[in-house]
Amino acid sequence: MHCPDCERVDPLFHDRNRVLLGFPTAHAAAKFLHAAVGRGLGVGAEALTAEIVLAAPELETLAGAAESTLSTEEMQKTRALVLDAQALPSPQDWLAVRPLAEVVGAIRGRWLVRMIEGDRLRPAFQPIFDRSGAAYGHEALLRGLGEDGALVGGGRLIGVAEEAGMLFTVDQIGRRQAIEGAARAGLNGHLFVNFNPTSIYDPEACLGTTFDAVRRLGLNPRTVVFEVTESTQVRDRTHLLSILDYYRRAGFLVALDDVGAGFSGLSLLREVKPDVIKIDMDLVRDVDQDRFRQSIVTHLAAIARENGALILAEGIETEAEHRWLQGAGIDLFQGFGLGRPVVPACLL
Repeated sequence: MHCPDCERVDPLFHDRNRVLLGFPTAHAAAKFLHAAVGRGLGVGAEALTAEIVLAAPELETLAGAAESTLSTEEMQKTRALVLDAQALPSPQDWLAVRPLAEVVGAIRGRWLVRMIEGDRLRPAFQPIFDRSGAAYGHEALLRGLGEDGALVGGGRLIGVAEEAGMLFTVDQIGRRQAIEGAARAGLNGHLFVNFNPTSIYDPEACLGTTFDAVRRLGLNPRTVVFEVTESTQVRDRTHLLSILDYYRRAGFLVALDDVGAGFSGLSLLREVKPDVIKIDMDLVRDVDQDRFRQSIVTHLAAIARENGALILAEGIETEAEHRWLQGAGIDLFQGFGLGRPVVPACLL
C-alpha cells in the first residue's frame, strides 16, 4: 500500500493559463517585459507586476524570456502565480504563489510530471561487496523510463525535481519503489535506500508509508539502511537528527554519504554517529596513487573502527583502487568497477 496523495503531482498548468508575476525591482520587470513582448507574448504590466494569458504551448516561450534576461537571484525573488485563464485568484490561490524559478523549472520539467503520472519511475540496484568479495547488499538508485523506453539517470531526475518543486513526490516514490522493487526482484542482503532530508517535512507523517511497505513485505529492519543523500548540503541538522532518530527507533540502520567531502560532512559524522560511513567518491578516485587521499581515507577508516561503524568506499572504478582500499581496512565496496546499477527485468 502507498499514499496516492503523497505521490500525486498537482497540476500546475492548464490549456490556457493566467500567469501573475511580481518582480523584486523595476529593472528586473523592465528586462523581462522587453523580452516577453519581443517573443510575441501579450503582457499587461503595472509597476512591479505583470499579467500574461497564454496557451500551454507558449509556456516554453515564457520560460525562455525569463531565463534569457533574469539573473538567478531575480528568478528566485520574482513571485509567480499560475491559474486557469478563466479564473480570478482566490485567497487559497495566493497561498500557492511560488518563485518564478520554480515555475520555470516546472515548465521545463513537464516530462517528469508525465513520467510520474505514467508510473515510469523505477529502482536500479547497484551491488555492494564485503572484504571477502561476497555480496553484502545493494543500493537502490532512481531511474526513469522515457516514452521511448530509454532509461533516464537519477541525477537528471532529482535535479529537475528540485527545480520544479517536486522533490517531495519523487523522493517518496523512490523510497517505496526501492523497497517494493527489491522484494519483487528477490534481492538478498542489505538494502540501502536513499532519502533527502529536505523532502521529509515530518518523520511520522512522511515516512509512514515507507515503514508500512517494509512491514508488509516482511523485511528485517536491520537489513534496511536509510542513507542521507546530499549530506554536505544539510542546513537544518536538528530536523535531520529527528528523522534519523525516527528511523533508528523503528529498528533501521542509517548511513551518511559524502564523508570527507568537506568540514560539514565531518561535523555531521560526529552528530549523526551513523552505522555506515560512505567515503566521498572524490577520495576514492586514484587513491592508490595519491598519498594525500590515502591519509584521509586511512584516518576515516580508523574513526569508523573506533566507533563501531562500517566504512564503505563508493565510486571504485579500477582494480588498483579496490586493492588499496582492501589493504587500508575498508569494510564494504561499491562502484562501476565492481558492478553497475541495473533495473531488474521484472521491473521494466
